[in-house]
Amino acid sequence: MFKIIHTSDWHLGQNFYGYDRSEEQSDFLRQLADIVRKHTPDALLVSGDIFHVAAPSNAAVNLYVEGMLAIHKACPAMSIIVIAGNHDSASRLDCDKRLWELAGVTVLGSIARNDKGTADLKRHIIKVNDKGIVAAVPFAYPASFPKTTEDTIDSEQRQQTYFQALLDYADAHNPDQVPVVLMAHLAASGCDLTGHDQNMKMECVDLATLGTGYDYAALGHVHRPQQLSDRARYCGTPIPVSFDEQCEHSVTIVEIDTHDATPRLETKRIKNIKPLHTIPAAKPVDLDEAMSQLQAFDADEPAYIRLNVKVDRFLPNGALEKAVLAVQDKQCRFCEIKKTSTAIEHHHATQMTIEQLSKMIPADVANRFYIEKTGKPMTEQELAMFNEVYHEVEKENRQ
Repeated sequence: MFKIIHTSDWHLGQNFYGYDRSEEQSDFLRQLADIVRKHTPDALLVSGDIFHVAAPSNAAVNLYVEGMLAIHKACPAMSIIVIAGNHDSASRLDCDKRLWELAGVTVLGSIARNDKGTADLKRHIIKVNDKGIVAAVPFAYPASFPKTTEDTIDSEQRQQTYFQALLDYADAHNPDQVPVVLMAHLAASGCDLTGHDQNMKMECVDLATLGTGYDYAALGHVHRPQQLSDRARYCGTPIPVSFDEQCEHSVTIVEIDTHDATPRLETKRIKNIKPLHTIPAAKPVDLDEAMSQLQAFDADEPAYIRLNVKVDRFLPNGALEKAVLAVQDKQCRFCEIKKTSTAIEHHHATQMTIEQLSKMIPADVANRFYIEKTGKPMTEQELAMFNEVYHEVEKENRQ
Protein backbone atom coordinates (compact mmCIF):
# COMPACT_ATOMS: atom_id res chain seq x y z
CA MET A 1 0.00 0.00 0.00
CA PHE A 2 1.16 3.52 -0.87
CA LYS A 3 0.10 6.15 1.67
CA ILE A 4 0.47 9.87 1.03
CA ILE A 5 -0.63 13.18 2.51
CA HIS A 6 -1.70 15.70 -0.13
CA THR A 7 -1.53 19.44 0.62
CA SER A 8 -1.04 22.60 -1.42
CA ASP A 9 -1.46 26.37 -1.65
CA TRP A 10 0.11 27.35 1.65
CA HIS A 11 0.69 30.96 0.53
CA LEU A 12 3.25 31.56 3.26
CA GLY A 13 4.09 35.22 3.78
CA GLN A 14 0.70 36.55 2.70
CA ASN A 15 0.13 40.14 3.73
CA PHE A 16 -3.60 40.21 4.51
CA TYR A 17 -4.93 43.79 4.43
CA GLY A 18 -1.67 44.86 6.04
CA TYR A 19 -1.75 42.15 8.71
CA ASP A 20 0.98 39.54 9.21
CA ARG A 21 -0.36 35.96 9.15
CA SER A 22 2.80 34.15 10.29
CA GLU A 23 1.25 33.08 13.61
CA GLU A 24 -1.64 31.19 12.04
CA GLN A 25 0.51 29.81 9.22
CA SER A 26 3.02 28.56 11.78
CA ASP A 27 0.16 26.90 13.65
CA PHE A 28 -0.97 25.17 10.44
CA LEU A 29 2.54 23.77 9.92
CA ARG A 30 2.49 22.53 13.52
CA GLN A 31 -0.84 20.79 12.88
CA LEU A 32 0.53 19.25 9.69
CA ALA A 33 3.55 17.90 11.57
CA ASP A 34 1.18 16.36 14.13
CA ILE A 35 -0.85 14.69 11.36
CA VAL A 36 2.34 13.34 9.77
CA ARG A 37 3.55 12.04 13.15
CA LYS A 38 0.25 10.25 13.78
CA HIS A 39 -0.33 8.74 10.33
CA THR A 40 3.29 8.08 9.22
CA PRO A 41 2.72 8.32 5.44
CA ASP A 42 5.21 7.18 2.84
CA ALA A 43 5.20 10.63 1.25
CA LEU A 44 4.02 14.18 1.78
CA LEU A 45 3.10 15.97 -1.46
CA VAL A 46 3.00 19.78 -1.58
CA SER A 47 1.36 20.71 -4.89
CA GLY A 48 2.54 24.29 -5.36
CA ASP A 49 2.07 27.86 -4.12
CA ILE A 50 4.29 27.41 -1.09
CA PHE A 51 4.71 31.19 -0.93
CA HIS A 52 2.24 33.98 -1.65
CA VAL A 53 4.68 36.03 -3.72
CA ALA A 54 7.65 35.16 -5.91
CA ALA A 55 10.04 37.15 -3.69
CA PRO A 56 8.99 36.16 -0.15
CA SER A 57 10.35 37.94 2.90
CA ASN A 58 13.10 36.44 5.04
CA ALA A 59 10.47 35.76 7.70
CA ALA A 60 8.34 33.77 5.25
CA VAL A 61 11.33 31.75 4.04
CA ASN A 62 12.35 31.04 7.63
CA LEU A 63 8.78 29.91 8.40
CA TYR A 64 8.98 27.49 5.46
CA VAL A 65 12.39 26.13 6.46
CA GLU A 66 11.51 25.63 10.13
CA GLY A 67 8.15 24.11 9.23
CA MET A 68 9.61 21.64 6.73
CA LEU A 69 12.35 20.56 9.13
CA ALA A 70 9.77 19.97 11.87
CA ILE A 71 7.63 17.93 9.45
CA HIS A 72 10.68 15.86 8.43
CA LYS A 73 11.54 15.29 12.08
CA ALA A 74 7.97 14.10 12.74
CA CYS A 75 8.51 11.21 10.29
CA PRO A 76 12.14 10.92 9.12
CA ALA A 77 11.43 7.95 6.85
CA MET A 78 8.80 9.90 4.89
CA SER A 79 9.66 11.40 1.49
CA ILE A 80 8.61 15.02 0.93
CA ILE A 81 8.00 16.25 -2.61
CA VAL A 82 7.43 19.93 -3.39
CA ILE A 83 6.54 21.51 -6.74
CA ALA A 84 6.37 25.20 -7.60
CA GLY A 85 3.03 26.91 -8.16
CA ASN A 86 2.23 30.03 -10.15
CA HIS A 87 2.85 32.21 -7.06
CA ASP A 88 6.32 30.73 -6.52
CA SER A 89 9.64 31.62 -8.10
CA ALA A 90 10.86 28.48 -9.86
CA SER A 91 14.49 29.59 -9.70
CA ARG A 92 14.26 30.48 -6.01
CA LEU A 93 12.98 27.01 -5.18
CA ASP A 94 15.49 25.29 -7.44
CA CYS A 95 18.54 27.10 -6.08
CA ASP A 96 18.74 25.12 -2.82
CA LYS A 97 17.06 21.86 -3.80
CA ARG A 98 20.32 19.93 -3.38
CA LEU A 99 20.47 20.98 0.25
CA TRP A 100 16.86 19.91 0.80
CA GLU A 101 17.72 16.39 -0.38
CA LEU A 102 19.65 15.97 2.89
CA ALA A 103 16.31 16.23 4.73
CA GLY A 104 14.50 13.84 2.39
CA VAL A 105 12.86 16.67 0.46
CA THR A 106 12.66 16.68 -3.35
CA VAL A 107 12.01 20.16 -4.78
CA LEU A 108 11.01 20.79 -8.39
CA GLY A 109 10.80 24.46 -9.30
CA SER A 110 10.85 24.18 -13.08
CA ILE A 111 10.42 21.56 -15.77
CA ALA A 112 13.75 19.91 -16.55
CA ARG A 113 15.24 19.90 -20.03
CA ASN A 114 18.18 17.95 -21.40
CA ASP A 115 21.07 19.30 -23.50
CA LYS A 116 18.93 19.22 -26.65
CA GLY A 117 16.20 21.33 -25.05
CA THR A 118 13.66 18.54 -24.93
CA ALA A 119 12.00 17.24 -21.77
CA ASP A 120 14.15 15.38 -19.26
CA LEU A 121 11.40 13.09 -17.97
CA LYS A 122 13.61 11.08 -15.64
CA ARG A 123 14.15 14.02 -13.29
CA HIS A 124 10.40 14.26 -12.66
CA ILE A 125 9.94 10.64 -11.62
CA ILE A 126 10.46 10.05 -7.89
CA LYS A 127 10.40 6.49 -6.59
CA VAL A 128 9.30 6.34 -2.97
CA ASN A 129 11.08 3.27 -1.63
CA ASP A 130 9.25 0.26 -3.03
CA LYS A 131 5.81 1.74 -2.25
CA GLY A 132 4.98 4.03 -5.16
CA ILE A 133 6.04 6.39 -7.92
CA VAL A 134 5.37 10.14 -8.01
CA ALA A 135 5.36 11.98 -11.33
CA ALA A 136 5.83 15.60 -10.26
CA VAL A 137 5.12 18.52 -12.62
CA PRO A 138 5.65 22.11 -11.40
CA PHE A 139 3.56 24.97 -12.76
CA ALA A 140 4.16 26.07 -16.34
CA TYR A 141 1.99 27.82 -18.89
CA PRO A 142 0.67 25.39 -21.53
CA ALA A 143 2.81 26.83 -24.33
CA SER A 144 5.93 26.70 -22.11
CA PHE A 145 6.04 22.91 -21.79
CA PRO A 146 9.09 21.43 -23.54
CA LYS A 147 8.83 19.05 -26.45
CA THR A 148 9.24 15.40 -25.50
CA THR A 149 11.05 14.62 -28.74
CA GLU A 150 12.98 16.66 -31.27
CA ASP A 151 10.04 16.43 -33.65
CA THR A 152 8.05 19.62 -34.07
CA ILE A 153 4.95 19.71 -31.87
CA ASP A 154 2.42 22.53 -31.86
CA SER A 155 2.81 24.56 -28.65
CA GLU A 156 -0.88 24.08 -27.85
CA GLN A 157 -0.37 20.30 -27.73
CA ARG A 158 2.86 20.24 -25.74
CA GLN A 159 1.23 20.20 -22.30
CA GLN A 160 -0.93 17.15 -22.98
CA THR A 161 1.89 15.41 -24.84
CA TYR A 162 4.23 16.06 -21.93
CA PHE A 163 1.88 14.64 -19.27
CA GLN A 164 1.25 11.48 -21.26
CA ALA A 165 4.93 11.00 -22.05
CA LEU A 166 5.77 11.38 -18.35
CA LEU A 167 3.16 8.82 -17.32
CA ASP A 168 4.31 6.45 -20.07
CA TYR A 169 7.87 6.81 -18.76
CA ALA A 170 6.67 6.02 -15.23
CA ASP A 171 4.85 2.93 -16.51
CA ALA A 172 7.91 1.73 -18.40
CA HIS A 173 9.96 1.97 -15.18
CA ASN A 174 7.38 0.33 -12.93
CA PRO A 175 8.05 -3.43 -13.16
CA ASP A 176 6.42 -4.08 -9.78
CA GLN A 177 3.26 -2.18 -10.76
CA VAL A 178 3.26 0.02 -7.68
CA PRO A 179 0.77 2.93 -7.49
CA VAL A 180 1.52 6.01 -9.61
CA VAL A 181 0.65 9.49 -8.31
CA LEU A 182 0.70 12.56 -10.53
CA MET A 183 1.39 16.00 -9.04
CA ALA A 184 0.42 19.17 -10.92
CA HIS A 185 -0.47 22.81 -10.32
CA LEU A 186 -3.18 23.94 -12.74
CA ALA A 187 -6.90 24.66 -13.07
CA ALA A 188 -9.11 21.99 -14.60
CA SER A 189 -12.19 22.89 -16.62
CA GLY A 190 -15.42 22.61 -14.66
CA CYS A 191 -13.83 22.95 -11.23
CA ASP A 192 -15.43 25.12 -8.55
CA LEU A 193 -13.48 28.38 -8.40
CA THR A 194 -15.47 29.85 -5.51
CA GLY A 195 -13.21 32.04 -3.42
CA HIS A 196 -10.76 33.00 -6.16
CA ASP A 197 -10.28 36.61 -7.22
CA GLN A 198 -12.93 37.12 -9.88
CA ASN A 199 -10.75 39.75 -11.58
CA MET A 200 -8.01 37.19 -12.19
CA LYS A 201 -8.48 35.13 -15.34
CA MET A 202 -7.94 31.46 -14.59
CA GLU A 203 -6.65 29.50 -17.57
CA CYS A 204 -8.29 26.07 -17.44
CA VAL A 205 -7.45 22.81 -19.19
CA ASP A 206 -9.52 19.67 -19.64
CA LEU A 207 -8.86 16.94 -17.11
CA ALA A 208 -8.02 14.70 -20.07
CA THR A 209 -4.91 16.87 -20.58
CA LEU A 210 -3.34 15.06 -17.63
CA GLY A 211 -3.29 11.87 -19.65
CA THR A 212 -3.90 8.33 -18.47
CA GLY A 213 -1.95 5.95 -16.27
CA TYR A 214 -2.06 7.66 -12.88
CA ASP A 215 -3.87 6.24 -9.86
CA TYR A 216 -4.28 9.60 -8.14
CA ALA A 217 -3.74 13.18 -9.29
CA ALA A 218 -2.65 15.43 -6.40
CA LEU A 219 -3.62 18.84 -7.74
CA GLY A 220 -2.93 22.36 -6.52
CA HIS A 221 -3.96 25.88 -7.62
CA VAL A 222 -7.72 25.80 -6.92
CA HIS A 223 -8.42 26.80 -3.33
CA ARG A 224 -11.71 25.00 -2.74
CA PRO A 225 -11.29 21.28 -1.88
CA GLN A 226 -13.08 19.08 -4.40
CA GLN A 227 -13.08 15.83 -6.32
CA LEU A 228 -12.74 16.01 -10.08
CA SER A 229 -13.01 12.24 -10.36
CA ASP A 230 -12.39 9.25 -8.12
CA ARG A 231 -8.69 9.63 -9.04
CA ALA A 232 -8.17 13.41 -9.14
CA ARG A 233 -8.55 15.92 -6.32
CA TYR A 234 -7.84 19.46 -5.22
CA CYS A 235 -7.03 19.37 -1.50
CA GLY A 236 -7.57 23.15 -1.26
CA THR A 237 -5.92 25.70 0.97
CA PRO A 238 -5.08 24.63 4.54
CA ILE A 239 -6.19 28.05 5.82
CA PRO A 240 -8.29 30.53 3.81
CA VAL A 241 -6.48 33.06 1.64
CA SER A 242 -9.56 35.25 1.12
CA PHE A 243 -12.88 35.97 2.84
CA ASP A 244 -14.73 34.15 0.07
CA GLU A 245 -13.08 30.80 0.86
CA GLN A 246 -15.90 29.74 3.16
CA CYS A 247 -15.40 25.98 3.28
CA GLU A 248 -13.75 23.41 5.52
CA HIS A 249 -9.98 23.53 5.15
CA SER A 250 -7.96 20.36 5.39
CA VAL A 251 -5.24 18.12 4.04
CA THR A 252 -6.03 14.83 2.31
CA ILE A 253 -4.75 11.38 3.27
CA VAL A 254 -4.65 8.99 0.31
CA GLU A 255 -4.14 5.23 0.40
CA ILE A 256 -3.66 3.18 -2.79
CA ASP A 257 -3.26 -0.59 -2.56
CA THR A 258 -1.88 -1.37 -6.02
CA HIS A 259 -1.50 0.15 -9.46
CA ASP A 260 -4.94 0.60 -11.10
CA ALA A 261 -6.69 0.37 -7.71
CA THR A 262 -9.16 3.11 -6.70
CA PRO A 263 -7.63 5.32 -3.98
CA ARG A 264 -9.19 5.68 -0.54
CA LEU A 265 -9.41 9.28 0.66
CA GLU A 266 -9.74 10.85 4.09
CA THR A 267 -9.57 14.54 4.98
CA LYS A 268 -7.99 15.91 8.12
CA ARG A 269 -9.36 19.29 9.14
CA ILE A 270 -6.99 22.18 9.76
CA LYS A 271 -8.19 24.64 12.37
CA ASN A 272 -7.43 28.29 11.69
CA ILE A 273 -6.66 30.06 14.94
CA LYS A 274 -7.69 33.39 13.38
CA PRO A 275 -10.76 32.71 11.21
CA LEU A 276 -12.10 35.04 8.53
CA HIS A 277 -15.63 36.33 9.16
CA THR A 278 -17.97 38.30 6.91
CA ILE A 279 -20.63 40.21 8.90
CA PRO A 280 -23.33 39.33 8.07
CA ALA A 281 -22.35 36.15 6.25
CA ALA A 282 -25.43 35.89 4.03
CA LYS A 283 -26.97 38.96 2.42
CA PRO A 284 -25.65 42.53 2.69
CA VAL A 285 -27.42 44.84 5.12
CA ASP A 286 -27.54 48.57 5.78
CA LEU A 287 -24.40 50.06 7.31
CA ASP A 288 -26.05 50.74 10.66
CA GLU A 289 -27.15 47.11 10.98
CA ALA A 290 -23.70 45.83 10.00
CA MET A 291 -22.09 48.16 12.56
CA SER A 292 -24.48 46.90 15.23
CA GLN A 293 -23.46 43.30 14.51
CA LEU A 294 -19.79 44.28 14.54
CA GLN A 295 -20.13 45.92 17.94
CA ALA A 296 -21.81 42.74 19.25
CA PHE A 297 -19.01 40.50 17.92
CA ASP A 298 -17.18 38.48 20.60
CA ALA A 299 -14.45 40.74 21.97
CA ASP A 300 -12.20 37.78 22.84
CA GLU A 301 -12.20 36.03 19.46
CA PRO A 302 -9.10 36.66 17.33
CA ALA A 303 -10.44 36.97 13.80
CA TYR A 304 -10.36 38.99 10.60
CA ILE A 305 -13.57 40.91 9.89
CA ARG A 306 -15.20 42.12 6.69
CA LEU A 307 -18.49 44.01 6.76
CA ASN A 308 -21.10 43.10 4.14
CA VAL A 309 -22.96 46.33 3.39
CA LYS A 310 -25.48 47.47 0.79
CA VAL A 311 -25.27 51.09 -0.32
CA ASP A 312 -27.15 53.34 -2.69
CA ARG A 313 -24.07 54.92 -4.27
CA PHE A 314 -21.27 55.52 -1.79
CA LEU A 315 -20.42 54.75 1.81
CA PRO A 316 -21.09 57.65 4.19
CA ASN A 317 -18.06 59.70 5.17
CA GLY A 318 -16.25 58.21 8.15
CA ALA A 319 -17.67 54.69 7.72
CA LEU A 320 -14.25 53.02 7.73
CA GLU A 321 -13.07 55.02 10.75
CA LYS A 322 -16.24 54.09 12.59
CA ALA A 323 -15.63 50.38 11.93
CA VAL A 324 -12.02 50.62 13.11
CA LEU A 325 -13.13 52.30 16.34
CA ALA A 326 -15.76 49.59 16.92
CA VAL A 327 -13.06 46.89 17.18
CA GLN A 328 -10.28 48.82 18.92
CA ASP A 329 -10.95 47.03 22.23
CA LYS A 330 -11.55 43.62 20.61
CA GLN A 331 -9.15 40.88 19.54
CA CYS A 332 -10.48 40.88 15.97
CA ARG A 333 -8.89 42.76 13.08
CA PHE A 334 -11.08 44.89 10.82
CA CYS A 335 -10.14 44.56 7.14
CA GLU A 336 -12.66 46.09 4.76
CA ILE A 337 -16.24 46.93 3.91
CA LYS A 338 -17.64 44.91 1.02
CA LYS A 339 -20.07 47.18 -0.80
CA THR A 340 -23.07 45.98 -2.81
CA SER A 341 -24.74 48.84 -4.68
CA THR A 342 -28.50 48.61 -4.88
CA ALA A 343 -28.30 50.86 -7.95
CA ILE A 344 -25.91 48.58 -9.84
CA GLU A 345 -28.14 45.58 -9.32
CA HIS A 346 -30.73 47.03 -11.72
CA HIS A 347 -28.38 48.54 -14.28
CA HIS A 348 -27.71 47.00 -17.67
CA ALA A 349 -25.14 48.74 -19.87
CA THR A 350 -25.96 49.23 -23.54
CA GLN A 351 -23.51 48.10 -26.20
CA MET A 352 -21.79 50.70 -28.40
CA THR A 353 -19.62 50.52 -31.47
CA ILE A 354 -16.22 52.21 -31.64
CA GLU A 355 -17.63 54.62 -34.21
CA GLN A 356 -20.47 55.63 -31.88
CA LEU A 357 -18.06 56.06 -28.99
CA SER A 358 -15.71 58.26 -31.09
CA LYS A 359 -18.54 60.72 -31.76
CA MET A 360 -19.26 61.29 -28.05
CA ILE A 361 -17.90 64.29 -26.20
CA PRO A 362 -15.57 63.55 -23.24
CA ALA A 363 -18.22 64.43 -20.62
CA ASP A 364 -20.63 61.89 -22.14
CA VAL A 365 -17.95 59.19 -22.11
CA ALA A 366 -17.20 59.94 -18.47
CA ASN A 367 -20.90 59.91 -17.63
CA ARG A 368 -21.37 56.53 -19.34
CA PHE A 369 -18.47 55.05 -17.38
CA TYR A 370 -19.89 56.51 -14.17
CA ILE A 371 -23.30 54.95 -14.84
CA GLU A 372 -21.75 51.53 -15.43
CA LYS A 373 -19.90 51.76 -12.12
CA THR A 374 -22.62 53.28 -9.90
CA GLY A 375 -25.90 52.66 -11.72
CA LYS A 376 -26.74 56.37 -11.74
CA PRO A 377 -25.71 59.35 -13.89
CA MET A 378 -23.37 62.05 -12.66
CA THR A 379 -24.99 65.05 -10.98
CA GLU A 380 -24.76 68.50 -12.58
CA GLN A 381 -22.11 69.45 -10.03
CA GLU A 382 -20.03 66.34 -10.83
CA LEU A 383 -20.30 67.01 -14.58
CA ALA A 384 -19.23 70.61 -14.03
CA MET A 385 -16.22 69.45 -12.01
CA PHE A 386 -15.25 66.97 -14.74
CA ASN A 387 -15.53 69.63 -17.48
CA GLU A 388 -13.43 72.05 -15.48
CA VAL A 389 -10.64 69.50 -15.01
CA TYR A 390 -10.87 68.36 -18.62
CA HIS A 391 -10.54 71.90 -20.00
CA GLU A 392 -7.58 72.62 -17.68
CA VAL A 393 -5.79 69.52 -19.00
CA GLU A 394 -6.56 70.49 -22.58
CA LYS A 395 -5.22 73.98 -21.93
CA GLU A 396 -1.94 72.60 -20.52
CA ASN A 397 -1.57 70.28 -23.50
CA ARG A 398 -1.90 73.16 -25.96
CA GLN A 399 0.80 75.23 -24.22
